[in-house]
Amino acid sequence: MTNDQVLYLKDCYLKEWETKVKSVSKGKFIVLKNTAFYPKSGGQPWDTGKITKDDEEYKVVYVGKFGGNISHEVDKPGLKPGDKVKCKIDWERRYTLMKMHTAAHVLSRVMYNESGATTSGNKLGVDRSRIDFALDDFDKEKIKQNIEKTNQIIAKKLSVEKKFMSKEQAMKLEGFAGPSPHLMKEFDRLRVVIIKGFDSQPCGGTHLDNIEEIGAIEFIKASNKGKNNRRVYYKLKNEN
Repeated sequence: MTNDQVLYLKDCYLKEWETKVKSVSKGKFIVLKNTAFYPKSGGQPWDTGKITKDDEEYKVVYVGKFGGNISHEVDKPGLKPGDKVKCKIDWERRYTLMKMHTAAHVLSRVMYNESGATTSGNKLGVDRSRIDFALDDFDKEKIKQNIEKTNQIIAKKLSVEKKFMSKEQAMKLEGFAGPSPHLMKEFDRLRVVIIKGFDSQPCGGTHLDNIEEIGAIEFIKASNKGKNNRRVYYKLKNEN
């Protein structure tokens, strides 16, 4: 699919839209002409929701990317190529994941600024999320302090932009985290998520327009996962 057909890349707040069914496999794997459903990727879970044809609803239970297409698994057969459909995302779930993902960018930058720790992995969730950091010292109190510093940054209400740009343009951005070597070779253009005056990094995920929407995050626990690997769990404050 082209970037123009992947609607969440430009508008992360799009909840409903109309489109057509492009193809159907095994009765329940649906490729749409365009979609705002996020597929499982980059540590962010897939979106759920529904696809409706006339008055018949099909629950979207899984979304993945296969062979360049975004495939939507629905709970029953019935959709056919060419069908005109209405799509709706489970917004409460998506919005929570947007908060978690943008918070991950803020926390990762704080950890890097304060400790020189780079992010080696992450797994976002609705109830809690985790980030793995390449960090020599395992100092739980320091990590807790960095969570509080993250909340101090969130309170600054910095805007968040999502832009496509060349690698050369991206490298000139202040605070650019830099793509991994395989991304440098694979892509001529990058989608960059820019937290104004604080952080810039390549990312294809869904993000807020302003970090104040996060509210605040809360430390859950930190664990030692081996040499130079520290796993930090956090959740959105005042949410279960």
